[in-house]
Amino acid sequence: MNDAKFKRLIMAITAGAVMLIVFLLMIMVYQPIAIIVEKSKARELLTVIAEYEALIEDGENTLKAHSDRQWIERRARELGYVYIDDVGLESVK
Repeated sequence: MNDAKFKRLIMAITAGAVMLIVFLLMIMVYQPIAIIVEKSKARELLTVIAEYEALIEDGENTLKAHSDRQWIERRARELGYVYIDDVGLESVK
């Protein structure tokens, strides 16, 4: 192996090692950033899930309240419905 061939071999090995190090450093920088982004997305999704669970619970409470007899009667009276035995204003003269 002559001197020029040996120098080209060393230069090729050095260039390959430098490119490998640069590639590994890029991966080492990218991975923590990707992890932080994914954790942020997960945190955001958990927040949205909590909001929707609160809305569902509120809706269930509203449904229970609107299912009560008192609420149904009040809404029916607002729409003009009355019981048969109700005393209306027409009969009070």
